[in-house]
Amino acid sequence: MRTISKADLNWMDKKSRSSVEMSDKKFRPEISDTDVSVEQYDEIILGFPIWWYVAPTIMNTFLESYNFSGKKIVLFAISGGSGFGNTVSELKLSAPGAVIIEGKVFHKAEKREIAEWVRSIL
Repeated sequence: MRTISKADLNWMDKKSRSSVEMSDKKFRPEISDTDVSVEQYDEIILGFPIWWYVAPTIMNTFLESYNFSGKKIVLFAISGGSGFGNTVSELKLSAPGAVIIEGKVFHKAEKREIAEWVRSIL
């Protein structure tokens, strides 16, 4: 997946990536890696930034690109202050047959804190 820049997140710019994605829920950005082997996993930990209480639509693109039926997907997110909001319900539509659950939202977390949380749920 593509790296997110400060310009992408500029919600005051109506042409920024975050603004474009949030204004059109059907928008599906392309993913660069389309060769992920999800079939070998029963449980998947999926992380992303929260944009306006939902995941960026590239997460829908990812989920729609593979078969997650029968998989458990545990979400984690980074956010400046919001929670998961409608994230689970919006992502469930993109992964029919998967069980998607809220994991944790991190506010100003360091990589170490996220890694410790991941180890704690394994």
